[in-house]
Amino acid sequence: MGVEKRFFVKFDLMLMAILMVSMESSMAALHRVGGKLGWNPNVNYSEWSDHERFYVGDWLLFNFDKRYFNVLEVNETSYDNCNDQGFIKNITRGGRDVVELTRVRPYYFLSSGGYCYHGMKVAVSVEMLPPAPEPAPVKNGSLTSDAVSLKIFHYMISFAVAYYYLVLLF
Repeated sequence: MGVEKRFFVKFDLMLMAILMVSMESSMAALHRVGGKLGWNPNVNYSEWSDHERFYVGDWLLFNFDKRYFNVLEVNETSYDNCNDQGFIKNITRGGRDVVELTRVRPYYFLSSGGYCYHGMKVAVSVEMLPPAPEPAPVKNGSLTSDAVSLKIFHYMISFAVAYYYLVLLF
């Protein structure tokens, strides 16, 4: 690879790293379905989901024993009736499976093989991420020490990531 092309690859990687680190408020959340109990029978997933907020771009993580259970995305009627026929998508891959919540809408998941009747179903309602709050007014036009510390931290992380890509990988 030529020197000029290599420079542009390094520059692009550095720019990407800085942009990724600076997107602090738009980070997606990873929701562990069922919390510490995971995806298992006799867990109250309605109670679990009532204590969570789901936004577009968030992820659901299903932890389960793939020898016994699975995860199917279904429509509302199939969810209500524990019907695993004609599912929308089989999420199951290896027992630690994720699904991205890509649109504002309700999502319905269940486990087949009769486990749905033992509570293995969850519905989540996805909403748009609310806009970031306005920054607090600054006295005398100066930044607070917390704001300065946060900015310095973000620049240090950006530099570390950029350094890693530029120096250690090339």
